[in-house]
Amino acid sequence: MKKLTTTAIAVLSICALCLVFGSASVQAAPTDGLHQYTDTYTVRHPYNLPESARFSVTAGPTYNAWIFKGDKGFTPTTGTGPRTEMRWATNWSGKEHMWEADVMIDAGSQGSAIMQVKSNAGFEPVYVQVIGGGNLRNDNGSTVLASNMWGKWFHMVCAYDPVTGNGRVWINGALVLTRHDPHPLSTVWYFKNGVYGITGSKSESHFKNFKFWTR
Repeated sequence: MKKLTTTAIAVLSICALCLVFGSASVQAAPTDGLHQYTDTYTVRHPYNLPESARFSVTAGPTYNAWIFKGDKGFTPTTGTGPRTEMRWATNWSGKEHMWEADVMIDAGSQGSAIMQVKSNAGFEPVYVQVIGGGNLRNDNGSTVLASNMWGKWFHMVCAYDPVTGNGRVWINGALVLTRHDPHPLSTVWYFKNGVYGITGSKSESHFKNFKFWTR
């Protein structure tokens, strides 16, 4: 009886430890506490070309956006660089919103923003940019968020919370960026993704499985 009791206690102790460490290792998902919504988009592309010259939707659906060095801006008078971007229609303020998708960037794409949380006042707390070697960074930061990302699908989640002022990015489930960039709660924000700006000869990105979340 003593041997059985000792064994039982040992087993229970191990189970308890497993539960403790197992619970500690469980992390909240980025979408916890949020609900999903739907959105629509328009395409911003070089003004002198038809949309189909720089954007396509293929089976899946997969959304494909590309630009070449020397392309014009999206209006005749813009002072900004070339782009082909999906500009999502929802303008929002006051509470956290989140963008989610699977993304692939073609080899050679560099100097191009692939996703932005943008305001109508020009703020951009999240500005995920691909640079040489397929590395990703936020804005002009020196910190590499992910390395060697050319030519493979990855899952990316981007969010901004006007209440806390925090912009965050997750790549393949890992939180890779928290940027504190507070602005007035009345600031209007929107999402866009594609390719904006270029330092190589061609930049192209692909997106699928979009989801949008808010509190």
